[in-house]
Amino acid sequence: HDYKALYDSVHTQLLNALPLQTLVYPAHDYKARTSSTIEAERTTNPRLTKTKDEFVEIMANLKLSYPKKIDVAVPANMRCGVPDVEE
Repeated sequence: HDYKALYDSVHTQLLNALPLQTLVYPAHDYKARTSSTIEAERTTNPRLTKTKDEFVEIMANLKLSYPKKIDVAVPANMRCGVPDVEE
């Protein structure tokens, strides 16, 4: 896992690039929230408010398993949520 690249990507492409009131829909929210804003994520997200080194350490110690549907979800997200259609 390249947690440094993940941190850089989230901070440069989202948190520091989009307007504060931009709505986002975090996929890994375990508090039943369905949306947030860039401002809320910048100020309250327990991982995104950390330094890069702290973020990397937290992520490395989570020992998360490979997401079951990641191989379907990522390509669909790259096509604006449209899954592959088998012909």
